[in-house]
Amino acid sequence: MGTEIKNLNRIAYCAGVDPEDYKATCFATPDASHIDYANYDKTYEAVVSGECDACVLPFERSRSGKVNHTMDLFYQGGLSIIKVFKWDTGYEVVRYAVLARDENESACEDGSRFMLIFTVKNVQGSLVKAINAISSHGFNIRFLHTRPLRTEEWGYYFYTECDGDDKSPEGQKMLADLEAVCETLKFIGRYPSK
Repeated sequence: MGTEIKNLNRIAYCAGVDPEDYKATCFATPDASHIDYANYDKTYEAVVSGECDACVLPFERSRSGKVNHTMDLFYQGGLSIIKVFKWDTGYEVVRYAVLARDENESACEDGSRFMLIFTVKNVQGSLVKAINAISSHGFNIRFLHTRPLRTEEWGYYFYTECDGDDKSPEGQKMLADLEAVCETLKFIGRYPSK
């Protein structure tokens, strides 16, 4: 699995936004110490600063869609997703990300996924070229979402989750092709598909 969740001892979470976050954190990291922070920004920053080894944040809800604030943290910050898991609250299913300072270095034996964030120039066909750069190398795009850039009017960033091994020869070609057509490209995590 790459970075083992059991080797991470201090896990940050935020129960103030949704009490289910605590239950999900305990489920994903049962042997760790869990530290509650006041909001998602402080939860994320606790890992960036080294106060905690990892954090658990929700990023997609089955009833209400993406968790925009978490996605913005993915874009702005320097942490890497090392695991994604689902938590059934009884009302909806929530996808959570476990984030750490170091990324998984290799593909996962039972299948890998990876997440990328990119921006494209605001010119005709640029987004299509980016999507084609991924799909033409045989990678399945599981989702593609967009968020506004806070630093640029009418500017957007896109984040996508894909099936496959980005470190394979075909994955490296895909990333090179994607980098050639994107204005910016950021890798934000490699994790098991199950």
